[in-house]
Amino acid sequence: MSATTKTFSVGFFDCDAFAYLRISKLCEYFQETALAQLKNQGLDYLSMIKKDKYALMISRIKLRISHLPLWGEEIAVSTWLKGFKPEKVGWNDYDVRDSRGNSIIQATSSWLLVDLNTGKAVPFAGSPYNFEVSPELSALPSSIELLEPQGMPRAVLVKTVKYSEIDLNYHVNNCKYSDWVLDAITMDELKSRRIRSIQLNYMQQVSYDEKVVLMRFPESRHHIIIFGVNEEHPELVHFQARVGFDKPFE
Repeated sequence: MSATTKTFSVGFFDCDAFAYLRISKLCEYFQETALAQLKNQGLDYLSMIKKDKYALMISRIKLRISHLPLWGEEIAVSTWLKGFKPEKVGWNDYDVRDSRGNSIIQATSSWLLVDLNTGKAVPFAGSPYNFEVSPELSALPSSIELLEPQGMPRAVLVKTVKYSEIDLNYHVNNCKYSDWVLDAITMDELKSRRIRSIQLNYMQQVSYDEKVVLMRFPESRHHIIIFGVNEEHPELVHFQARVGFDKPFE
């Protein structure tokens, strides 16, 4: 199975305050392309959820960014499923190219196939679906580690989940987390540096009306690490994030 590719034109409302494509919108492009990939394999994702009671849920994603597209740019997003390791984890990669064919963003992501009747992940090979893989293609290595930051964090933001942030599975859509993370970084920091990488580890789903506290750890020279913890039960970590920049922090 070859990669599935969709083209996008970066619109005004897809961009941030600096006219660059928002990371959250890029992740939406990834999702749209992944849905097209499923369709090319004869799979209807809405039917999977509503009728079969199976859902694909992302567990981790890592992006390497050499250039974020600007408003008006045309880009091509390609995706493919490159394999299962272990048997309950599927690895989907992405490659983003500009109008000249240059690869400007690469990403890898891990996914679980969840039985909605039990809430548990099941092996891809034992599911009712025939997922086609392209093991010969790879954008980034299939390894995304848990984050183990040093130092004491401080609370920088509290988010309450509302209607606009939940998806068909009634929990926060994975694309929204990058908005939360960047909201927890100051405008001055974002003005003076360009994002070169981002990693998100999705640990526990966040449901409607839950409150999540974003905790920022002391930054390293090039990275900021932020955890999202449950306000009522701070020992519960909903997500981990690491954002890498092109300039060091003093």
